[in-house]
Amino acid sequence: MAVEQRSNIDRAIAKMKSLHDGDKGVLEVIACGREIIPALRAVLFEPEPSGLYQTRCLAVEALAALGAHDVLIEFLETEHTITDAIKRVGEDAVINAAALALANVRDQHVFRLLLRLANRPCLTGVIGALGAHSNVDAIPALVAALEDDASRLTAETALKRQGPQARTALLRAVELKEPSAERESESSARRRRSALKLLAEIDESPATWQSLRQYVYDKDAKVAAIACETGLTRALDRERRQIVRHLIELLNDADWLLQVEIEHCLAEHYTSARHVIAQYLEESAQDDKRPGAKRPAEASLRRVILRAQAAQ
Repeated sequence: MAVEQRSNIDRAIAKMKSLHDGDKGVLEVIACGREIIPALRAVLFEPEPSGLYQTRCLAVEALAALGAHDVLIEFLETEHTITDAIKRVGEDAVINAAALALANVRDQHVFRLLLRLANRPCLTGVIGALGAHSNVDAIPALVAALEDDASRLTAETALKRQGPQARTALLRAVELKEPSAERESESSARRRRSALKLLAEIDESPATWQSLRQYVYDKDAKVAAIACETGLTRALDRERRQIVRHLIELLNDADWLLQVEIEHCLAEHYTSARHVIAQYLEESAQDDKRPGAKRPAEASLRRVILRAQAAQ
């Protein structure tokens, strides 16, 4: 390598490492051509002692622009054992960046590598790259990612793209309660809620509603509320009245966020709900004559009525 080219590479790498000019440095790095790839590889594989990871993410960007997918694959195949929690966050960010840089590489080896990485939590970029492949073999990993707060939205987007092909896996995800039906974990409940919402969005067939109607009375109130909302658009009139009644009962023990969601749902479906709401309020008025018998849902229902009237 010529001395001048070596000098240009060193200068470009130094600029990319700058906290102020890093983005501009990437352009200079790319302008150096493929001769700079070994230097970029060194940056990518050598974490900063401080734990800062932005420069390594810029190196990923430059390597992708130069078509150095083999370096990115090598990096993702490397074992990343880091015990420090702060450094782990930085390493995950670089892994996510490298995975996303390979999102459009339609190679079976890359796909299998992403599937393997998807077993770890908090790798949103890996989930996003898997979703971009639109391969049905990714569906189980995407469904599993619904339990991960960091990756859930990305997984949901990918599963929507899969459409009806994801139906069977999502139905299983709604049914499965872990570690058990009696002691379901919060992550399991979140996966079930997310899967239920997705099913309602991607499959409006009568068969799907027949599979979901049992969850109207699910032990998890948020799962039940989602099933109720689905039923208000798909169930027969008589069943809709029962669903409205159960939604109202859920209000009595709902946290504030679920309370808001149920109120919004009842207001949106007020035409179907108005008679059941009126009946409930009448019963509540009778209960008020007995000390300590007031129903917590009453205030919520009055807000629903006001909201529905304002929308008319």
